[in-house]
Amino acid sequence: MRGKKTEPEPESEPQTNIPQGVDIDQDVEDVKNQLPPLPPNLPTRHKDFVHCVPPEAPTYRKFSVFTAGSIEMGNAVQWQKHMVKLLSHLPITVCNPRRGHWNPHITPQARDKDFKDQVDWELAALEQVDVICFFFDVTTKSPVSLLELGLWAGSGKVVVCCGEGYWKGGNVELTCERYDIPLVKSFEELVPAVEKMLVEKGMVLDANGDLVGENVHVDKEKPKKKAQLEAEKEDLQKQIDALQAQLAESKL
Repeated sequence: MRGKKTEPEPESEPQTNIPQGVDIDQDVEDVKNQLPPLPPNLPTRHKDFVHCVPPEAPTYRKFSVFTAGSIEMGNAVQWQKHMVKLLSHLPITVCNPRRGHWNPHITPQARDKDFKDQVDWELAALEQVDVICFFFDVTTKSPVSLLELGLWAGSGKVVVCCGEGYWKGGNVELTCERYDIPLVKSFEELVPAVEKMLVEKGMVLDANGDLVGENVHVDKEKPKKKAQLEAEKEDLQKQIDALQAQLAESKL
């Protein structure tokens, strides 16, 4: 019987058992005043807005956002909740990895199924979304967020908020500069930056705030390795050279 008591709790454990685990959705004091108060009159939630959290598979709209950035096992400020509420008037999907209850028996090792499921959920969502929104809580280290920023820096779909005082702020700023990533210093600037990138990705709304055209997600391929991209580029160049040669011969 002792062995059963130490088994990991199932992922579907209801939040009524939160005292046995870690509630990463708990209120966190914003000691650095990083988050502005929510407006008294929030915009009406759009009928097509979807907020997705693990472990359930996301339901994607045509355009989607991933809230990357600080969680720190629930010690980071609740910036994801702010972002979800402030984007809820849009006909989009927001993928939020900050789940309410985290089982303390889960170990951060690849062989731990529950941990693997969480990471796989995040990696898959990062591939499918149109915008990856990073917020670095200046009171945290957030090493996983730094890893994800490095992974997606060259994707052309990243927006970053990193305030003064973050311990690796210089690294973040220089990375954003090199890869032409929009970088803001405050959460107030982050929300419009996310909306701006959604528009740049093709999101067009009508006078009622509905998406122009079908609101249907198109699956994105996994990012290709550099060697594969270079091989495809070389093959394409060969095709272009061959066509140009044929065109030159036809003019003779």
